[in-house]
Amino acid sequence: MKQFNYTLTDLESLTAILQLDEIEKCSDSQSLLIQIFTAKNEKAWFKAIGNSIKARIPSAKIIGASSVGEIKDGKLFTDSTVIVFTFFESSCLNIFSYDCNKHNEELVGKTLFNDIEALKQEVKGVLILSNPVNNDSTKFFNSFISCNISYPVFGGGAGDYANMRKTLVFDGDRCFDQGVVSIVFSGENLHIEPFTYLGWHPLTKEMTITEVDGMSVKEIDGIPAFSIFKKYLNIKFDNSFFQNVLEFPLLIYREGQIIARVPFFVNEENESIEFLADIKLGEKFRIGYGNPQTIINESVHIQNKMFDFEPEAILLYTCICRRFLMQKDVEFETSPFNQIAPTAGFYTFGEFFANNTYKALLNSTMVAVGFREGEKQKKKEAPGLNQSPNFNQHIDPYENKHTRILSHLLYFIDATIQELEEQNKKLKILNEQKNEFLGIAAHDLRNPLCVIQGFSELLEEQIGDKYKDYTSMITKESTKMLQLVDDLLDVTKIEAGNLDLKKDKTDYIKLVRQNIKINSFLAQNKKIKLIGEFEMENQVLSIDPGKIEQVLNNLIGNAIKYSHPDTIICLKIFKEGNQIITQVIDQGQGMRKGEIDQIFHAFKRTSTTPTAGETSHGLGLAIVKKIVEGHNGTISVSSEPSKGSTFTFSLPI
Repeated sequence: MKQFNYTLTDLESLTAILQLDEIEKCSDSQSLLIQIFTAKNEKAWFKAIGNSIKARIPSAKIIGASSVGEIKDGKLFTDSTVIVFTFFESSCLNIFSYDCNKHNEELVGKTLFNDIEALKQEVKGVLILSNPVNNDSTKFFNSFISCNISYPVFGGGAGDYANMRKTLVFDGDRCFDQGVVSIVFSGENLHIEPFTYLGWHPLTKEMTITEVDGMSVKEIDGIPAFSIFKKYLNIKFDNSFFQNVLEFPLLIYREGQIIARVPFFVNEENESIEFLADIKLGEKFRIGYGNPQTIINESVHIQNKMFDFEPEAILLYTCICRRFLMQKDVEFETSPFNQIAPTAGFYTFGEFFANNTYKALLNSTMVAVGFREGEKQKKKEAPGLNQSPNFNQHIDPYENKHTRILSHLLYFIDATIQELEEQNKKLKILNEQKNEFLGIAAHDLRNPLCVIQGFSELLEEQIGDKYKDYTSMITKESTKMLQLVDDLLDVTKIEAGNLDLKKDKTDYIKLVRQNIKINSFLAQNKKIKLIGEFEMENQVLSIDPGKIEQVLNNLIGNAIKYSHPDTIICLKIFKEGNQIITQVIDQGQGMRKGEIDQIFHAFKRTSTTPTAGETSHGLGLAIVKKIVEGHNGTISVSSEPSKGSTFTFSLPI
């Protein structure tokens, strides 16, 4: 078995390569695989190369892919075309290619498996090239590997330097912008061993995928997916999004493995993010970043494994993220493979990998594949592979130090994150203990308060005028205390995750009208007018009517509490997209700008005081926020001192 790697500049250089002695000497081999990796994503270029090769070597199996970086002899080439000749002495190659679009990916996966089975050969491995930016390669690959394959699978997704979704794969005759090209390797003496590794570390807290649509993630932790990249990394929504986010994949723990998923495209309309591989609803992840020293250390580990395998040829399928992260230092990772055996490959938009223990469409990884015909020859240890290259070992002491500095910074971030997570765990335990204590205390206080309130109301009816004021005061204060205790119980339940919503189909407009009637009596006591403005006559929503009534009572009650006599409070209800918007608008005192952010936190109060000496304990709005969010809604406030406040909350239709 022999492998030769070359770069092409034009068809004349290809003709010269085809006439080389080393190519001529191998012409009597059993099989020849020729691979084309090129930055030139033009169908005419692929076909011209294919036609030139077939004119001289008609039996050759030819495949190719557009790339975002080419690898020849372990070194990075850019804006080039690399052509790889792999001669097999006794192995058999079969080529399969299919149109694969966004409607037939699973069928193509099953078809490939059936076509391989029909060969009735001892399959030793399958190479796959596809266009993940233009089809759902995850569906195709999952469909294929679900057929209980028993051989290794490897390969990559075609790339595009300009990131214009113009990727191509080639089968020697046809170019596909939505397709799958596969080479099936068979042979009694053929041995194929794929390896993979990641090298990315988590940067952020753990987050959850809360809404997905196919290959798009719409929401993370209940907010638009793009907003987390803006919040944590200050990445903007522009044409450079992919280049800016390349180094920061989502790290997902799935089936005992950490896998990466690289954002590819942002949908301007809803700020969802499109990925090139699957992400599942409910999966937890952290944003990650590559540690150059870890990547180099892991590459040395894989290189030693590859050396032990004793390959005669090596193919690399490595994610563009790695090239983008490592820049010129990327050859620290790839070039040592060429010391083991002739090495070639390309930088991808996703990597296919399957062995006996692990099968997945990957991102951000390196997939290294060793090929050998025959048994091992017990080679001596290769120089330079027994230890990790150190960025300090250079004649120039200042060369390549950015990678060392970056590794130290990432170590610092990782240590800081661990400290914060430990503190968060302690705080969570303390918060749970606090909630448990408040719940017990509130529960134990409620019964005696009910007794005090009941007896005070009875005494108020029976007692003479001399002491009536005292009993009335006891009733009033015990009622306040009972309300506080009930609110404490609500808060502790909600914070413990026990917001028990009993949703039912409810006419929301009817519910609000009834609530306005009830609260109008309270408003009249302060000479305040309470009105409603409704865009629709009725609107059925799936809500917990009791909890939503609690929201309305709190917001309207606050508006009454902080408004002056002879003012108006207006409840506006209207539709906005797939949401029903409710606004409680008052002409009260308003709030200072610096105090608005804290009002939805428990026990937080503003400097604004009720206009008639009413009490406020700072729990109501915290409860309101949790109830609204429990209905998958949002709540906000705008306010201006001396002009009033507007509380706005949404409920999904």
